Amino acid sequence: MIKILFASVCATSAFSLSGCVVMSPSPIVEAANLLGSAISGVSSMTPATPQNPIVFAHAPIKEICIEWNGAVALSDFVPSLQSELQRHGVPSRVYDAGTQPGSCSMTLAYAAFVKWDMKTFSNAYMPYLTFASVTLRKEGRVVGSASYKMGSIAQDKWSSTGSKLGPVVDALLISNPVVEATNNVGTPVVFGGS
Repeated sequence: MIKILFASVCATSAFSLSGCVVMSPSPIVEAANLLGSAISGVSSMTPATPQNPIVFAHAPIKEICIEWNGAVALSDFVPSLQSELQRHGVPSRVYDAGTQPGSCSMTLAYAAFVKWDMKTFSNAYMPYLTFASVTLRKEGRVVGSASYKMGSIAQDKWSSTGSKLGPVVDALLISNPVVEATNNVGTPVVFGGS
């Protein structure tokens, strides 16, 4: 009788609720979720290593012209690339493919793949960089090439584009050490492209 009474009270109260009842998972599942989020957050702060860097000896670079690739659908890719070049004291300009300015002996071409997903606790899709290949040329000849590839467990999935491109640019610009930022350095010049 008590079981029937208890069941009817539970059923009555369940039907009288105006919303959904969400039952909390076990504390072990919650702890595992928290631990996974913490590990993912910490590991996303570690820089990636460039994949297959090939760099030939060359003099320090004074300026680079970046060939615009409209197929890369990541709005912060070129600004992040320019920022990483500037970190090495190398100003850059962007030009449309096929319209290389005659004053640039060093050019940089890139390709990248982007995927979309939702961050934890978000309902909006966001793009993130999964692969980038950067090739440096002097007067048309390849002097360096390096790429970034997201790891198999995607520990750096939500890292910034700059932190993903940083090690790639570092590998390409071995003749240009990282310089301290100063106030008199001009911002990168962008022409062409969209």
